[in-house]
Amino acid sequence: MKSRAKKRKALLDVLHSWRRRHLRRRRKARPPRPPERKTTRNWAALPYDVQWAIVIRLPHVDILRSAGLVCHAWRRLALDEAALWRLVDIAADADNERGDVPAARLAMARAAVDRSAGQCESFRGPADCHFLVYLAKRAPALRSLDVTSGFDLAPRFVPRVIEKLPMLERLVLSRGQISTSALRALVDYCPRLELLDAGDCFMPEVMGSRLRARVERTVKVLKMPRKSPSCCGSCARRAARIAEEEDD
Repeated sequence: MKSRAKKRKALLDVLHSWRRRHLRRRRKARPPRPPERKTTRNWAALPYDVQWAIVIRLPHVDILRSAGLVCHAWRRLALDEAALWRLVDIAADADNERGDVPAARLAMARAAVDRSAGQCESFRGPADCHFLVYLAKRAPALRSLDVTSGFDLAPRFVPRVIEKLPMLERLVLSRGQISTSALRALVDYCPRLELLDAGDCFMPEVMGSRLRARVERTVKVLKMPRKSPSCCGSCARRAARIAEEEDD
């Protein structure tokens, strides 16, 4: 019995050894697998209408930051097709943060307006007074303006901004301050204005009843700015009398 078991074990050892040698020979004889070739899409070779259909679906921020650099054809499309920038939207969550708008964001806004070649009809994004002056010059046909960052429209900027936008129909101000001179200019120089949302803004002055009536009569959808909380009762009454006199 022992001799038979030894013979069986010896036979199995021989078989295992032969199998290992056989597998090693097969591995050595097998040609090496060629490296996988990475396939890259030639975006520039796509038909123009396909390129347009792709790019027009991308957010403007992505086009400005990266998509316009995919290839030369896409860059030319992003630069030369003014219709792509007719309705500019570069708003971001960071616009809600307090403080000055970063210079890079304002530069992006200027680039988008420049590419519209005067055809921009709607702008939504961050702004300061200087950019709004630039926008009013470069987009005289602007119909909708949605400022997503907080800012104060100083009275000295009113003639350079509001008076230059006669086609304006919609104005949304996220937060900040808006003066009575700005409201008066909106009524006088923006006859098409149908929506004014300044509900999150403060008014540092007291508005006269006549001006309020004009604004309410002219603008169909209206959210008036809140009164400044820093004024005491007697000061508010005195300011109201002055405002009424100015209305006259």
